[in-house]
Amino acid sequence: MSVRLADRDLPTDPRVIARAMRLRVAATPRPLRIWYGILLVLCLVGAVGAVLCLPPGWAVLGTRPSFEWGILISAYVFFAITTSGLCLASSLGTVFGIEMFIPLEKRHAILALLCLVTAFGVIALDLQFPVRMVFGAVLSPSPLSPMWWMGVFYGAYLVFLIVEVLSMFTGRWQIHRVACVLSSITAIVAPTTLGAVFGVLSSRPYWHGAFTPPAMVAAAMLSGTALLGIVFACVHRFRLAGFERVATLAIPAIRLLLTIILSVTVLVVGWQTAWGLYGDVPGLSDATAAILVGPLALPFWVFRVFLGLVAPLALLALPRTRTPGGLFAASCLAFAGLFADRAIFVSAGQIAPATAVAGVLPSPFATYVPSLVEISVVVGALAFLALVYTLAELHLPMGEHQGHLAGAFLGSGTPAKAAGTAAGTAAGEGDPTGAGRSVPLVDIGGGVL
Repeated sequence: MSVRLADRDLPTDPRVIARAMRLRVAATPRPLRIWYGILLVLCLVGAVGAVLCLPPGWAVLGTRPSFEWGILISAYVFFAITTSGLCLASSLGTVFGIEMFIPLEKRHAILALLCLVTAFGVIALDLQFPVRMVFGAVLSPSPLSPMWWMGVFYGAYLVFLIVEVLSMFTGRWQIHRVACVLSSITAIVAPTTLGAVFGVLSSRPYWHGAFTPPAMVAAAMLSGTALLGIVFACVHRFRLAGFERVATLAIPAIRLLLTIILSVTVLVVGWQTAWGLYGDVPGLSDATAAILVGPLALPFWVFRVFLGLVAPLALLALPRTRTPGGLFAASCLAFAGLFADRAIFVSAGQIAPATAVAGVLPSPFATYVPSLVEISVVVGALAFLALVYTLAELHLPMGEHQGHLAGAFLGSGTPAKAAGTAAGTAAGEGDPTGAGRSVPLVDIGGGVL
């Protein structure tokens, strides 16, 4: 007995599945098995941290009354805006029809869905009892609260992404087109609402103001594009599904987009710094001083500025490093720098409160050191994202969207033609580049795994 998914028959018999998994493990190359082993160990570390985190809640975290939002909130913001950035970058192909961005679609959708699920898991651990939040948001809505709207939009975003992924792998192109448009719209609204959660807090000068929501969107574009750069550089390096089109279209597109976004981010960081130094908002100059010359200076100058902005721009600009390997290095640095930026952003809003209402400090700056439990949860979340995406890359048909190749998605062909092209590609025809082919799976008992 089997079920059909993405044009493949998948067995449901546990014995068949277990046998297929044993054969699959035996046939897996040694480097890939080591990669799986590392990720599984890190996921186990994260699971232990999650178990330790749930019963006592904040007692095992490094947060305190004067510093209530720690690295788990930073990780939630990071994963949530990365989801939006992935969708915004891919929408240049899926919604606006720019050809060089079209190969991003399948991988962006899987990554966006995984990042959003990971973000929800991290925030659930920080909230300790997330079920109460779900029932409270549904049974006692608060339309005047940006946090309530954040939950609404990210919940809707999750639904749109699920529909987008399912329709993409089942060939329902019209539904997929609508889901792509809705996802792209929500990808803008959701991070701006998340930015508003911080922006309305007048007692936290570094967060407060109308500039925070658009800055959150800019950070989302950077993190999403950087993650796409990492993934597509690996697709090119390991010659995965669709690597030919990746080399000619996707990598140049990501390199151009990443260069533009990094340049814009430099201007945003400069503007924020100048406003903090020379503005007259009480408490803002203290927070800015903490970033430039205070407790946050080391992560800001080293990880955010040099490794996160200057080094990636140099790698993208220099002719000798304008290669897939150079893009991979630049994307990794920008991705790590953006995580440091979100941690600095969350910390800067609490490190120097402007009023006694915001917190009474025993020294000029509030202190916070993440606990081992918090660190293990973040590490486990990153490992979970990498592990599940690796499995998806190897076991799902991740070549270019067949609706695009047939022209149906962009309106240059008919649904019948799209179906014919998809069927031909599934049979190994009509796809001279091999973009629609996937890694061979194990055939057992008439099924495929």
